[in-house]
Amino acid sequence: MDDLRLVRELTGNTPLPTTDDLAPARGRLLAGMGAEQHGGEAAHRPMRRTRRVRRLLLASWATAGVAAAVAAVLVLAPDRIGGQVPAAHAEAAQVLHGAAAAALRLPDVQPRPDQFIYTKIRSGDSTNELWLSVDGTHDGLSRQTPAGGFDNIPLPGCRDGRAAVTKGGRINPRQTEPCTPSPAYLPDLPTDPDAMLDYLNESYRGEPGDSNAMGKDVHHLLSSKYLRPQVRAALFEAAARIPGLAVVPDVEDGAGRPGIGIAWSHEGRSGVLVFDEESDTFLGMADTSAMLEIAVVDEVGQRP
Repeated sequence: MDDLRLVRELTGNTPLPTTDDLAPARGRLLAGMGAEQHGGEAAHRPMRRTRRVRRLLLASWATAGVAAAVAAVLVLAPDRIGGQVPAAHAEAAQVLHGAAAAALRLPDVQPRPDQFIYTKIRSGDSTNELWLSVDGTHDGLSRQTPAGGFDNIPLPGCRDGRAAVTKGGRINPRQTEPCTPSPAYLPDLPTDPDAMLDYLNESYRGEPGDSNAMGKDVHHLLSSKYLRPQVRAALFEAAARIPGLAVVPDVEDGAGRPGIGIAWSHEGRSGVLVFDEESDTFLGMADTSAMLEIAVVDEVGQRP
């Protein structure tokens, strides 16, 4: 007798539970998995995350039987997608749930409009330090080492619809051009996963539901904007609901730090977010960039 026939005979005409019916159970399951991840394993984690998640899934099959296992798979179904979810998606979503929990442990600093967001990014042998204006109206700076042509590149702020023009790595005080402020901090970003998913669908590139485009937009927010802990957590939780999630094992960020990769596209290794397997923190993009530091500072040139 095959598994599906067994389930039919055990359940008879009883309808399968809806996604809303399963929501409480899904919450308990994810909470339990998160507690196991951040509690008992804090001091010693002998196994990779992929083995740990598979062990949890296999245990549910062995102890609860075929019918319970089918229900467990349904519990992991994203609210807005429906149907059964491949194990790869469930495993990748669990990584992002861990990243959301790690984000909430970060210090919460609310920047002032006159401050700057300091970001240090490594790409291979090159390191780029950025001082970006919080409100987009103050002059910032990009400093690259080793220098690639110009080591200090001014980033003019946009004031009254005009910004200074740069030439040869210097600001030309006699020439301006039309502009729109590009603030490094957006104070009104959603702190709720549902609202964040709507924001990604409505405010960014690509058609609604385009998983590859939304994955790029997630990285755009992580790399170009200062995100407070609740916003960062909501972004990771929203990312966990995007279709097409897959784990990419054995990846490294732009600084060569090993981690676990999350992708929305199967086109090679491009667009793969990298997370530390121990702390769940976001590291950067596979083989291209590494986020080494981000902080709020008072002036250009200041480091935390």
